[in-house]
Amino acid sequence: MREPPPAGRPDPEAGARLWRGSVAQRLRLVSGLVLFAFAGTHFANHALGLVGLDTMMDVARWRTAITRSVPGSLVLGLSLLIHTAFALVRLAERRTLRMPPWEAAQTVLGFAIPFLLVPHVLGTRITNLVDGTRTNYAYVIVRIWPDGMGYQTALLLVVWLHGCLGLHAWLRLSPVYRRMAPLLAVPAFGLPAAALAGLVTQGRIMERDTLLARRFDAPDLDARWQVPPLDPAIAAWGDTVTGAIYAAVALALGVVLIRAAATLRARRFGVAYVGGPTVRSLEGPTLLEISRANRVPHVSVCGGRGRCSTCRVLVVSGEENLSSPGPQEAAALRAIGAPANVRLACQARPSGDVALIRILDPRRSETADKHLANTDVAGIEREVAILFVDIRGFTPLAERKLPFDVVFILNRFFEAAGREIEAAGGWIGGYAGDGLLALFTHPDGTGPACRAAFTAAGRIDGAVAELNRQLAAELPAALRMAMGLHAGPLVLGRLGYGASRGMSVIGPAVNLASRLESLAKAADVQLVASAEAAGRAGIGLDDLRDQPGLTVETVTVRGVAAPLPVIYAARAADLAGRLRARASA
Repeated sequence: MREPPPAGRPDPEAGARLWRGSVAQRLRLVSGLVLFAFAGTHFANHALGLVGLDTMMDVARWRTAITRSVPGSLVLGLSLLIHTAFALVRLAERRTLRMPPWEAAQTVLGFAIPFLLVPHVLGTRITNLVDGTRTNYAYVIVRIWPDGMGYQTALLLVVWLHGCLGLHAWLRLSPVYRRMAPLLAVPAFGLPAAALAGLVTQGRIMERDTLLARRFDAPDLDARWQVPPLDPAIAAWGDTVTGAIYAAVALALGVVLIRAAATLRARRFGVAYVGGPTVRSLEGPTLLEISRANRVPHVSVCGGRGRCSTCRVLVVSGEENLSSPGPQEAAALRAIGAPANVRLACQARPSGDVALIRILDPRRSETADKHLANTDVAGIEREVAILFVDIRGFTPLAERKLPFDVVFILNRFFEAAGREIEAAGGWIGGYAGDGLLALFTHPDGTGPACRAAFTAAGRIDGAVAELNRQLAAELPAALRMAMGLHAGPLVLGRLGYGASRGMSVIGPAVNLASRLESLAKAADVQLVASAEAAGRAGIGLDDLRDQPGLTVETVTVRGVAAPLPVIYAARAADLAGRLRARASA
């Protein structure tokens, strides 16, 4: 069993997902991050034009000392070549040009960058290398102001939008990024605006200085903005480089068209979506590409890069007609504990008839928490804290009461427990006789969800004690509870038919929490919690040594291969109190 992360720290698996992928994907990602860092610092340098030209040039000297050094030039040059080459290869490998709007926008912007970038690079870096011209900010501003500002603005915005779209598509797998996204919107919009404002400010100052130099014969002002002409030979290189870029893009598109033409005679087979259409396809595309080519809705958060597992499908038949999982797909499926007949649609390539179920509901785009409220949800995987609550010895009580009285008592119990569960941030996932299942999730991860579950268990202890006091005259004996608490990955979805469909959870963690509740009954204690859930909540086993009413034991649980450390709590409030004690320590 994987050790829980320390309290308050993110689960390392979330970070591992960001770097999941083939070597080519990782190279493309790293090269993109290098280029984005260069663009971001470059635009921040532009923004210093709001302060002054001297400040711009002073900071630029420090920046170019790195970027124009031999190692810096090699890293930037290789990053540009790698990123462009992999983009062309990815385009050539496509079996269809249909893609999500954000990916289409990023692709178009990406291929626009080289055409806009070539004149800028030739007029700055190449000119500096060829004839030693000091291509500082004064040089650049004279070149672009005012006639070239439209071109420069287009280059800046295209580069920035392309980078931001790529960064968002990558980082949205991270819970930390999703929480910080509203704050990151400020620099995302503010930095390019400040960069353009800095250039405009210095362009206007240049115009003013030039006008004053002519009016008052001030050569010092005029000399500040004098720039030697661009070498015609260097300018001519622009046509050659641009032509090569056109040829490379045309070649990639040509490969796509040739493959599309070849499909006209290729053998076709059927891909049947359970609960959806059956489409015809040919050998070569992935299941995700087949979905997109036929406009079949299919969830894919990472854009088909094999990092997020949201495109996974359950193969009903034809599993033998799918390509074998590669290392990247196998690692992703292993990370989520997927069975053998679950595949990533963005990696599996069919060669014959296949029938499948899209595991995640493709018809909604809400966040995960809103997604759970959708009555048609097919399923969504979450890390969940599970709390089973059951009344002990209720059968003798039911035998001595009229059915109406039994219903009344049970509803009062469910009301008291449910109120505390909701107050702690959870919800009731189902009822079974005289017991209930409570589920807890949290945007910050499993740790806060476990803390909420322990808090709810402690509050239920107090609420049932108050209920016993109120119903003392009606109860032959006080109501007693047994609770089991655990946490782990589950699939949540609505099961059933028609109006009877209710939210249910499926996964080994549910079974384990139920068996912990049975241990609580057998040991005559109120709560048995797994040490893993306690650790995620921030309760260390060392904190429980010699604590009255709390015992730590290692037990064998049916269905779990290794012995499991658990905590026995005579009163749930005693264990929940360790959360407050730890917080105040």
